[in-house]
Amino acid sequence: MKIYLMLILFLGIGLVFGQQPEAPEGMTYVPAGAFIMGSNVGDADETPQHLDETGAFFIDIYEVSNADFLKFDPKFTFREGYDNHAAKVTWEQADAYAKWAGKRLPTEKEWEKAARGTDGRLYPWGNTYDHSFVVWDESYARGAAPAKPSSPYGCYDMAGGAWEWTADWYMPYPGNRIPAEQYGSKFKVMRGGSSFNGFAMMRTTHRYYLPVNTTGNYYTGFRCVKDTK
Repeated sequence: MKIYLMLILFLGIGLVFGQQPEAPEGMTYVPAGAFIMGSNVGDADETPQHLDETGAFFIDIYEVSNADFLKFDPKFTFREGYDNHAAKVTWEQADAYAKWAGKRLPTEKEWEKAARGTDGRLYPWGNTYDHSFVVWDESYARGAAPAKPSSPYGCYDMAGGAWEWTADWYMPYPGNRIPAEQYGSKFKVMRGGSSFNGFAMMRTTHRYYLPVNTTGNYYTGFRCVKDTK
């Protein structure tokens, strides 16, 4: 099964080595194609590991900052600096900001692909946990943190910092028959962990969820995606 998945991924990757469209400012390009989603050794809602695919899209290199969000909502209040990630944002606010900016929130599979690439890695930088690569300081500002590896497509801070809203309702993956009362149109999925969580929640496959109208806390943020055409 693993050889089969890797063969399909190899063939898919070969199709995207053409000319890439220029990404909008502050965004990076993720090509269309297949990738490995989920995990068979993580939490029950991460199973089963399966082959999925996305179309091509652009995604923000960094989480939306306070300065970014202030352009959308001048009354927005925040605790940290202008370059820090916008926090305590509801799903509804994040969705409204994305539409205002001509973008949208990423689907779960778009977020996971941007974070782990096509090789099925556990963390944005690889398969080995490294405490120094995680954004632990809640006062982190763009450019102020130590240099650390990006995801395969050039995204930063996809492990730690702030949980990131996605567009999707919290639902089981195809083939997952493990019941959970939280499934359905009740909660939106969040990804990436926060500086308040342990390393297990920093994995690229970990799933979290909250109601759409919750403000969460200072560890709740988001980034946006944009269609290529």
